[in-house]
Amino acid sequence: MGENIVLSQPVLQPKPVAAPAARRLAHAAAPPGRAPGGPARPPRIRPPVMTERGVSFRLLGPLEIATANGRLPLKGMNQRLVLALLLLNANHVVPTTDLMDVLWPDGRPPATGRKSLQNTISALRGVLARGGVPERIASLTSEGSGYMLKTAPENLDLTRFRLLADKGRDALAAGDTEEAARLLRGALGLWRGRALAELADAGLDWPQTTAADGARLHALEEYCEAELANGRPHEVIQRLESAAAADPSRERTQRLLMTALYRSSRRDDALRAYERLHQQLRDDLGAAPSRELQDLHGAIVRQDPLLAPGGTPAPRGSRPRPSADPELGVLHALLDLVRRQNRPHVVALTGDAEERQAALVARLMSGLKQDDRAAVWHVQPGPEGVDLAHDLRAALRRATPERPMVAVAEHLHQAGHLVPECVGDIVTEAGRTPLLIVLTARTGSHGLWPGWDKAVPRFTTITV
Repeated sequence: MGENIVLSQPVLQPKPVAAPAARRLAHAAAPPGRAPGGPARPPRIRPPVMTERGVSFRLLGPLEIATANGRLPLKGMNQRLVLALLLLNANHVVPTTDLMDVLWPDGRPPATGRKSLQNTISALRGVLARGGVPERIASLTSEGSGYMLKTAPENLDLTRFRLLADKGRDALAAGDTEEAARLLRGALGLWRGRALAELADAGLDWPQTTAADGARLHALEEYCEAELANGRPHEVIQRLESAAAADPSRERTQRLLMTALYRSSRRDDALRAYERLHQQLRDDLGAAPSRELQDLHGAIVRQDPLLAPGGTPAPRGSRPRPSADPELGVLHALLDLVRRQNRPHVVALTGDAEERQAALVARLMSGLKQDDRAAVWHVQPGPEGVDLAHDLRAALRRATPERPMVAVAEHLHQAGHLVPECVGDIVTEAGRTPLLIVLTARTGSHGLWPGWDKAVPRFTTITV
């Protein structure tokens, strides 16, 4: 259950929690290609569309099934919607209710809805059979109260992208920037547009597609980090300009663009990029660029020698964490655990030092926003905690396997008896979602919230 911590690492005793069907629709149970018992076996990545197994399910752009004989025909939106959800949950059972929700998102299927779904499944089986795809390579099976598309993980371009991007990220962290650039270039080369482009254009907004597009941007930024370190700024300027135009307030992209422009002898363009960012942040958020961006701007104005090739800022995630703050170290360790195990966890900061709690939370949120390791959601519980469940569910909807969410709710000693049941429900609903819930309260959780131990699985208490 939980562990009371005074400047020490947590002892975690998780309870198994079953994810409700509705949550499985929004979050795949595990990233494709990663078995529950250990890391995925990397596939052989080849330049052509085809994998060595003879079929490639392509999600990174328009939805396609590619074979040695060409693309297989998909007819109508129903086939595409059902196939997309099955592929995003490949090798896991997708409940019939989830598939029905995809076809009729208003929650009101017709009386013939189940029969219509069965016809769509039958049509997809026919597409695979007529395309000459053997069942040992890919099959669509009925499993209990749902359906499963079985195929080797490396037959999905999304899985191959993740594997290459992870390897590239590891090489970058290890300082092998040439290998990192090669791997990340290969990962980015698998993309043909937005994830499930034609479904996104039709208004589809699934967390998995948003997460995939976000992972593509992260991989692009890491590729640019590597090429800047390799002394090739001109290789990345066009990519960065496109990314900056698509998201003009994203500071990491703008930092890389300014650095690339400056190192390509385009100092004035680098300064103009900063001014555009400054204006964008002021108009959208009423905020100024971060201290890191301001320092970079000053260095460009001074033509600081440290901006020469070899002086590129350290890649995201490589910044040392402050060792002088043990509680902050525990929070970061819990976030790593949430990301690694792909499941929720609750941490309660309790004690009489409310100012210290507030300062700790502020440092955590500021650091996460700066290095972009996780999204942050500041919960506003309201009087007696009436809005706590609503805001925590809003945070949960925005968490994805590629982008964990940290939800912070402060001063919960004012929320009384509502807290245990509310937080316990959210943890149960989260299932296999990387969500870290950080609560602060003036006194201990057990004394303040009777029944806390029974209601809240997987929690840690830090006395501050």
